[in-house]
Amino acid sequence: MIPHSRPQLTEQDIAAVNDALRCGHLAQGEEVAKLEEFASKMFNGAYAIAVSSGTAAIYLSLTALGVDSSHTVVIPSYTCNSLFSAVRFTGAKAVCADISEQSVNVSETTIGSVLPKGNCAAIIPHTCGYEANIAQIRALDIPIIEDCAQAFGGYGDNGRPLGTNGDIGIFSFYATKLVPAGEGGMCVTMNSALADTIRRLRNCDQRAPNPRAFNFKMSDISAALALSGLNRLSQTLKRRSEIAAGYDAVVSTQSFRHTSASPQQVCFRYLVNTGEHADEFIASAESNGIQCRKPVWRPLHHAIGGNCPNTDTTYRDLVSVPVYPDLKEHELAAIHRFLSDKNAKINIT
Repeated sequence: MIPHSRPQLTEQDIAAVNDALRCGHLAQGEEVAKLEEFASKMFNGAYAIAVSSGTAAIYLSLTALGVDSSHTVVIPSYTCNSLFSAVRFTGAKAVCADISEQSVNVSETTIGSVLPKGNCAAIIPHTCGYEANIAQIRALDIPIIEDCAQAFGGYGDNGRPLGTNGDIGIFSFYATKLVPAGEGGMCVTMNSALADTIRRLRNCDQRAPNPRAFNFKMSDISAALALSGLNRLSQTLKRRSEIAAGYDAVVSTQSFRHTSASPQQVCFRYLVNTGEHADEFIASAESNGIQCRKPVWRPLHHAIGGNCPNTDTTYRDLVSVPVYPDLKEHELAAIHRFLSDKNAKINIT
């Protein structure tokens, strides 16, 4: 079975972890500091704070922005549960926004339609590497966390690194992400006060007790692996783009890249529009030894409420096909054969 995701681990990665182990310091230390310094340069001198996970990065960012039980935080319905969990962990209320037509992202309009009066904030992912229009959403005049868990290394149409357009950018080093380190996350901000607050909150020890602080530190082992992955990120993104271009030649206009209203700055997921046949497509792929998935496990508004018709349509239609750099040539050939088989494509329209 060709898995939907598989992390690429090189000899350089193994050597980096071995070096970290030989130093005898397993917790947060010099490797974390090196990772933060490297990331700061990537993001034009922004403050970078490594933490234990992408979910922790969201929680810490919300808390640093002052979000508490008096707030409402708008999140997409078309996303993973982590955003909801982080919001509720602060005590705030989570409200689902729909995605726009021909998009996997929320917009100023869809957020504005559910934005209540009072204290509010929003978490805006660049879903599957497609760029959300942060500049337009900023017109709503609310704090924005720019979720780049699926867009590490991408640049916006304005030429700036994704993650530097909101108040705080968050990143993930989870095993299936663009820079896999098992676990880990990062907060990036140009605001020194926010950065200082996040640093204090990621460590609850050796300071006055703070009920909102916890042990959100990243280990040196994970940091060493993440730094090794960052050093080859440009090659990783290039290879993903090459694989996606090969798929484009097979599926043509059924590639979501051809119909999306926003550009895919990073190919984190390769999305195929199956019409109304996503479940059949996934089953057919499985029978051909290829693991495909819906980009989102289940829309959040099904669980927490909200009216998100574009999300429901997109959830019904889109399927994610393996696109990671560790795909072998014979695996790519098998995926190409499947995508070019009209019967396998379940009469996509």
